[in-house]
Amino acid sequence: MNVIMKKTRILQILLAVFTAGIFSSCEDDFTEKDALDAQQTIDLSVYVMNNFNTSGVSEASVSIIKDGNLVTAQTNELGIATFNDVKIGGGLPVTVEKEGFTKTQRLVNVSVSNFREGQFTTTVEIYSLTENTATVRGKIEIETDLTNEDSELVAAGTEIVALLNDNGINTVEITTTVDENGNYEFVLPANRAGLNYQINYPTLTIDQTIAKNRNEGEEEFPATIPEITTISTVFNPRGSAVSVPNVAPVFATLPVPTAADGRRGLIFIDGLDSDGGISDLDVIVNGTGYTPNTNIPVTITTLFGGSGDNIVWPTDANGNLQAEGNEEIISAGSGFPDFSNANRRSAQSPSLSTSLNVQTGEILVRDGNYGTGTSRAEEIE
Repeated sequence: MNVIMKKTRILQILLAVFTAGIFSSCEDDFTEKDALDAQQTIDLSVYVMNNFNTSGVSEASVSIIKDGNLVTAQTNELGIATFNDVKIGGGLPVTVEKEGFTKTQRLVNVSVSNFREGQFTTTVEIYSLTENTATVRGKIEIETDLTNEDSELVAAGTEIVALLNDNGINTVEITTTVDENGNYEFVLPANRAGLNYQINYPTLTIDQTIAKNRNEGEEEFPATIPEITTISTVFNPRGSAVSVPNVAPVFATLPVPTAADGRRGLIFIDGLDSDGGISDLDVIVNGTGYTPNTNIPVTITTLFGGSGDNIVWPTDANGNLQAEGNEEIISAGSGFPDFSNANRRSAQSPSLSTSLNVQTGEILVRDGNYGTGTSRAEEIE
């Protein structure tokens, strides 16, 4: 009998040691406090406050994500919406909406110093869109045709966003669109001290009308003739202007010499008369290898109109172009452009108001221009 009791006692001791080892190992990984904390929930109160006068906003709709579901409550006469049994933790999405006010979204960190506490309160500020506001309006232009002297309009429906970040707490976005006349208007929440807004404009990609001498890699004039074309162009509101080429609006060319070893003559138009006719031509490269003692026709090419010209350049007995001043202007023509560059707009960076400070009752006018483009699909000269 004593032997049996002794064996039983030994088994009891071994079982106690084994059990203690198990609980000791578990405590190293997950404590009783951890278990309590993991199950801890709390009642959440959301106080919705009017930013202008710090009063509570009643009948506002407050939504949170609780256990993967959208749960909504209305604020009472004090501006408070309550949610029961919300898990403690960070990153709780809270959305506040009310007609006539800005929609505000925040991530709330539901935290307490003592896990036995039963309630947590957070404040969300919203802004009136009907009272205590400022008006910002303007006209947005863009240079999508560089061959004229006018600015074009940004397309109707282009979205512009005013972003309010109040001390890094509330982020509010207010969106407006440009109308068919290029005009836009914001009604923005404001206060007496002034609220700061960041204005965001979209990056636009548009086919731009532009004059070019040639594409990169192509032969120079007169092998390649200048032209007006359209090129897909990016207008980045925060970018720098890409260069705009200088292209003659009207130019003269001579044919290729008849001799294989000849040199093609180059001339340029140096003057127009009062009717827009060709009045003066200068030699850049004296041509050789042409048919001797003949008149070489001068071809006038225009990008903007003009006609009726008839000009020839004589050659000498060796087939060389005769000296400058010996050209014969049989008919000067008329209506040729008198400006020096086919691209009437030079490179222009965006000029758009990207930051605003608005005070209650203000009416601000902020016109803007996207400029002449910040990059193009083709490299041109």
